[in-house]
Amino acid sequence: MKKANKVVYNTGVLYLRLIIGLCIGLLTTRLVLEALGETDYGIYMLVAGVVAMLGILNSNMANTSMRFIAHSLGSDDKKHLIATFNTTLFLHFIVGFIVVGLMIIGGVLLFEYFLNIPEEKVFDAQVVFACMVLTTFVTVISVPYDALINAHENLIVISLVDILGDILKLLLAVYLLYSNSNLLIQYGVLMLVIQIVLRIIKQWYSRVKYEESKMLFSAFDKGLMKSILNFTGWNLFGSIGSVAIVQVRSVLLNMFFGVKINAAEGIAKSASTALNMVSTSMTMAINPQMVKSEGGGDRNRMIYLTKVSTKFSIFLFGLFAIPVIIEAPFLLKLWLVKIPDFATLFFQITVVTILLEKLTFPITDAIRAVGDIRKFQITETLIFLLNIPVAYLFFKLNYGPTSIYIVGFFMSAIVFFNRLYFGKIIIGINIPSYIKESILPALIPVIVSFIVALVPYHYMEYGFLRLISVSFCFATVLITLFWFFGINKIEKDRLLGIIKLFLAKFKNH
Repeated sequence: MKKANKVVYNTGVLYLRLIIGLCIGLLTTRLVLEALGETDYGIYMLVAGVVAMLGILNSNMANTSMRFIAHSLGSDDKKHLIATFNTTLFLHFIVGFIVVGLMIIGGVLLFEYFLNIPEEKVFDAQVVFACMVLTTFVTVISVPYDALINAHENLIVISLVDILGDILKLLLAVYLLYSNSNLLIQYGVLMLVIQIVLRIIKQWYSRVKYEESKMLFSAFDKGLMKSILNFTGWNLFGSIGSVAIVQVRSVLLNMFFGVKINAAEGIAKSASTALNMVSTSMTMAINPQMVKSEGGGDRNRMIYLTKVSTKFSIFLFGLFAIPVIIEAPFLLKLWLVKIPDFATLFFQITVVTILLEKLTFPITDAIRAVGDIRKFQITETLIFLLNIPVAYLFFKLNYGPTSIYIVGFFMSAIVFFNRLYFGKIIIGINIPSYIKESILPALIPVIVSFIVALVPYHYMEYGFLRLISVSFCFATVLITLFWFFGINKIEKDRLLGIIKLFLAKFKNH
């Protein structure tokens, strides 16, 4: 399959997975909230946030492994590929034990001194925390297999397994509705079981499908290990900053406003994460191609893919995000019936912040593809970490819980300029050209369409008909403007060719 067609195919697979997962996930969240209640759900989301905060090494290592494996695939060196996989596998076992130790120590400190949990619920929360520690360990030692599948761009397998996971979580939510004892503990234990099952399936598939996934201790490479650790160290430093704005926020909100505010935060986080997948599905399909291009010495193609990724990320995210922002009160009411206080406002500010980050996020993928990340990660992490003391100060001055989200938005605005600067220094991106060719062609249509969508919003009554009208007006104007002003002739011809190809295959069937 040609590279361009492979990206489109994988994007299509991921969007199909997104639609199915989104529908199942929204229903699951509603059922879990109904079954557990606002307090227990808030506790679960708080503990989940703590584990994610302590387990940031996992996501960091996943990105690192995918980068090195995809880079090896791009260089077309089979021996180096086998060495890369086995070195990352060995490293992840070491990291897994370290992460578990850190989680146990961190968990003791957090439960003793920081978390604001009702006394009768502390034991339940501790059991859930223990389950999540074990889940994280399983995840860490399985990362090289996930990275291998991603690097080979066999995203249909990952999508099918993820859909299976969504279905199992939905069945668990239904089960909770008909159970009446130790619901929080049951939820934590069964979520652990689901994750173990999914990881076993992915690991088994990798071992069967890819020759380089077989464990060979003789293939371990100390020199490569040093390179991976160096890259991982700076990547981890960057992960701390990005996690701070999402996960430490949970702890701060809990400290100042109690466990119920975590329910609102959890709803906002779940909904915005699902919405964010609209554009990340495409970048997941493009990212391996970016790394392979850089690994094969084709920097120009890597920069081109970065620009394309930026433009379409803004367009795709905006297409769904703006109508959702406008009609958030109605949609959350339709979804949850009873909306936790502050959930709507948390969600709206989070989505606007994500849209801001879409303007430059593909640059971070490109920088990681190059591998020269030290100075970039130091500056971006320091900016993100400012969220913590600034938000803490606002809370101490008796500002409301929304202030931490507003602080996060302004920090993301600073990060925007930081990414442009390092994109120029490390990758060679021309900043005026990047803004002109990647950001403005998508952002201007989004802004104009937003203004048009406000007309039915202000002149129609609250309800489903207004939601349809707002969405239709926005989507129609955005797609029209993006087609005529957002993409060039080459991109139009390529899109039309792909559409014709899909229609031809459909007719043949």
